[in-house]
Amino acid sequence: MSDGNNDKNSYRLLENYNNLLEQFGKLKNGHMAAKVLVRIGDLYRDLMNHGKAMENYNLALKLFHDEDDTWGEAFTLESMGNLWKSAKVYSEARKFYQQSLENFQVIGNWEMEKNILNRISGCYLAEGSIEDALDVHKKIDELPLDVAQFFINQVHIKRLLNEIGGIRPTRAQSLTLISYSLILILSELVTTYYMTSWGIILHVILISSLVINSTLTKSVKFSYLLQAMILLPLIRIMSLSIPVMELEPLYWLALMSVPVLAAVWMLMQGQCLSRKIVGLNSRNLILQLLVGLTGLGFGFVEYLILQPTALISNLSPVNVIFAGSIVIISTGLLEELVFRGIIQRNAENIMGKVWGIIFTSLLFVGFNISWNSPMDLLFIFGVSIFYGYIFQKTRSILGISVSHGICNVVLFIILPFFLI
Repeated sequence: MSDGNNDKNSYRLLENYNNLLEQFGKLKNGHMAAKVLVRIGDLYRDLMNHGKAMENYNLALKLFHDEDDTWGEAFTLESMGNLWKSAKVYSEARKFYQQSLENFQVIGNWEMEKNILNRISGCYLAEGSIEDALDVHKKIDELPLDVAQFFINQVHIKRLLNEIGGIRPTRAQSLTLISYSLILILSELVTTYYMTSWGIILHVILISSLVINSTLTKSVKFSYLLQAMILLPLIRIMSLSIPVMELEPLYWLALMSVPVLAAVWMLMQGQCLSRKIVGLNSRNLILQLLVGLTGLGFGFVEYLILQPTALISNLSPVNVIFAGSIVIISTGLLEELVFRGIIQRNAENIMGKVWGIIFTSLLFVGFNISWNSPMDLLFIFGVSIFYGYIFQKTRSILGISVSHGICNVVLFIILPFFLI
């Protein structure tokens, strides 16, 4: 009975607000009209009419933008985030909260920044992404908090750290991940040693299974990891579908980067992953530079193992710069974005930090079976563990991407002309 009375009161308020809206429209007072639209949106949200709520929020957002009211935009975006959070669509909620946060940062209101960050953390926790929630609370720690707020945030951080230490996949999740990893490795083996067409068929089966499983699973964080794993067979199918013999290897590499980047971008949009979250940031620049330089040593060691032919005809400065840029972007940046920024990040939310690195590294090794060198696979596994550890410590892929790219430049462009 009380719910019915509440609904009646809400509809009365809606009628009153719509009358106010009409009056402000006649007065051409966009600022006040926008405020009323937000209140109407809130009422529709309480009535569980999400379509009408979003419609009013969007109108309010446009009016606040026209009025150059950053504060109003920030609060409207927060309300839109609340709407999606109430609908339990947490990825969409985070997207609007993030936009709201950016507006409050422009204003310089750290109190609202703290509140929005707490909401983002709540979304991550609802998804089961404890590591990401912890990163959010570390950002809160950087704000000018008072003593009580600082203490409360430290309690949250300690609690999340304890939870991270206890992250374990269920038996069903473990068996599922092991099965998919074995199928991926089998697909690579068939593609490399038997018949490409059969390898493609296995990769297609793997994609289909991952799509179905990610849709049916009740665990959001497990669904995200399965979605991330779809990238691997998808990349392999695209690479096998491009006529390699008709292109120089370097141009083939550049061409491959386009669909891979598109697939990564779509996944990031689907999981609402910002560039900072996936490691596209400049944290700890000095450390990143030092990590990047490790690529020189890695490239030398891997050349001694593989001794591949050069990707370019001569070592002219133009050739080196052009080819080096393609290699660094196509192999260093994109591969680290896929394996560390997306797959490892999601794996850590399911199996914890240690097994998250190991699992990602095993996938990375499986993706390099085509080199037909057991020694190189061992070397790649060790390097992948190193890259994964650096990503965990810095939450940036800058240094490891540079290292990975330089390694391949040394391996495929420089050393073939000096060590034969």
